[in-house]
Amino acid sequence: MRRHRVMLDGRELYAGAQWTHVQRFARALQARGQDAVAIRDETPSAPHVSRPRLSGLPPRRPPPARQA
Repeated sequence: MRRHRVMLDGRELYAGAQWTHVQRFARALQARGQDAVAIRDETPSAPHVSRPRLSGLPPRRPPPARQA
């Protein structure tokens, strides 16, 4: 999972997975006159591993027919 950060004077004030939330927090601190910086996590995401389909389970029942 991503870990974007808001830094102030070399300290991490906030860390979050959503970039927009981190940006908003940094802008709020900047509006108060503090020199906060939002740092994006550039770590490459893990490759998606597909799982095999489950075998041996009965198929799903079809939905009930609508009556008009």
